Amino acid sequence: LYEAVTKLDGMTTDMDRDIIVLIDSNEPNQPKVFLEKGDDGSIAGLVSMVPKFELKKQPSDVIFLIDCSGSMGGQSMQLAKQALQLFVHSLPVDSYFNIFCFGSRYTQLFPQSRAFTDESLESAKQLLQGLDANLGGTEIFQPLRAIFSSPNLVGKPRQVFVITDGQVSNSEQCIQLVEEFSQHNRVFTLGIGASADRHLVKGMARVGRGVPSFTTYGENIAGKVLKQLKQALQPCVHDVQVNWSPGQGADTESSQAPLRAPPVYDGSRMLLYKLWSKAGGVGEKVTITAKTPEGNLSLDVVIGEDSFIEGEMIHKMFARKMIQTLEENFEKKDPAEVKSIITELGLKYSLGTKYTAFIGVDSLTNKESGMKTRQVRNQVAYGYGMDNCMVDSMGSVSRSQKCGAAPMGMMRSFFSAPKMMRSAPGAAPPGAAPPGAAPPGAAAPSFGSMARSFDSMKECAVIDGYDDSYSEDSDDEVTKECGVMSRSTKSAPTARVPQTNIDKIVALSSLQTAAGFFKEDSIVESLIGEKFAAFKKQCVEKKIEVKVWLTALIIAYLEKNFPDERDTWELIVEKAKDWLGKTDVIRRATDILS
Repeated sequence: LYEAVTKLDGMTTDMDRDIIVLIDSNEPNQPKVFLEKGDDGSIAGLVSMVPKFELKKQPSDVIFLIDCSGSMGGQSMQLAKQALQLFVHSLPVDSYFNIFCFGSRYTQLFPQSRAFTDESLESAKQLLQGLDANLGGTEIFQPLRAIFSSPNLVGKPRQVFVITDGQVSNSEQCIQLVEEFSQHNRVFTLGIGASADRHLVKGMARVGRGVPSFTTYGENIAGKVLKQLKQALQPCVHDVQVNWSPGQGADTESSQAPLRAPPVYDGSRMLLYKLWSKAGGVGEKVTITAKTPEGNLSLDVVIGEDSFIEGEMIHKMFARKMIQTLEENFEKKDPAEVKSIITELGLKYSLGTKYTAFIGVDSLTNKESGMKTRQVRNQVAYGYGMDNCMVDSMGSVSRSQKCGAAPMGMMRSFFSAPKMMRSAPGAAPPGAAPPGAAPPGAAAPSFGSMARSFDSMKECAVIDGYDDSYSEDSDDEVTKECGVMSRSTKSAPTARVPQTNIDKIVALSSLQTAAGFFKEDSIVESLIGEKFAAFKKQCVEKKIEVKVWLTALIIAYLEKNFPDERDTWELIVEKAKDWLGKTDVIRRATDILS
């Protein structure tokens, strides 16, 4: 293990966001095993691996569930809209999809998922133009239930993607709902900003056999969402077995957390813990196996001298994961016993749980004046409710005003208990329409109430690169409704040219059709410059079709200029190459750009 020490500068600042530590691994795809001996003679083990593999993509029914509550106003919504535009264009040609927006109520783009065509793509893009944080509070249970209650498409597994930045009061019920329908639905989640409900975001992805992710303001949210899409399009490798070879004390009592190994995804870390009551239970290797549609995977990890470490960190990590496992799988069945075990684990390893907490005690008593109290105000998380924030041309945010401003015996019979599949408390009875949904036979809720017309969208044009709603009649003013500056009509040519890398990628992706080729637009020549005309002339002379050479040129441009944003455009380029099928044209385009 490696150690590092850091400290904060001596200045005072608002503690209104997470402290994020970025750790770069020298060998990210090399499986590792660590073993730690406790003071009581127990051994805690950790298996860590980031698998790297690629399976054949599967056609899917992709549902995008986006938070449109008030807290998503400002930069959060702009980032989500940007990500969703790239997300929709990255869908494979044989996909079905739908978009749900939720707040105090929910709306949906189509009554049922539709095939990914130019018509359905255009409907999604029109929705995105008017998407806003205007649906009130954060109520995710009912839209989730509506999604899960709709019939599954034959041969197209349902993948649900959730983007949210807020808190909910019924996170446990939402997690239970996802678990109830996890057999035929995978759930991937993304939390935006410091106020995102981490328990909800991680819990729904964990029981939904998906992957959770978090992003802060200034990060590339689109890259994270599209990485999740790439993972969702591959079959789920969930039949994973981790076998520890037995040591001299083969009868040594042991426990694993989680009880079942989690699903394995390409590029996502898998962690699994094990605790032995004494040292004799540890063998010489760990064998990891998994079944996939394309064959079985198997990997042996040798336990060497460098696998043994000192301290109590792995014991604590095992205890935390075991507590989580008990809460999610057994608490409903025997709450008294689970409470007893969690309390023992919390006290033994000094962990804060729902039954244990750290308490500060002042041993000195002020006999003259007695106890003194003072009010300590909670700080609002940074970025929460940024309706009054303005986004400038560099993508930064300025504020018109303050923006919203155990001993093994304790685990006895639990590990033989079956896992419970629970129903969500307070759910609507079978066959009943969920609140907020259209009644049977009625048309699906319309986005007319939340989507502005194309003409009015010019008032909310963000000065952050590409503005697809530019109009020569637009005013040079700041609208109070959006809190976002609009371009002056006098700067029309420069207003339409994207400035940042991500905006350039968004601008080009908006030209791609459902089939995979790109349409003509002056923005392409604006970005590529004089080499555009040179390549066009070559292709015209060779009588190459416009959509062929234009698609090849955009592929070459993205690959050459944005290697660091590969996660953002990879699926878009992959679909374009599948349609094109001619690598010689791409080579010519690459040569002329070089």
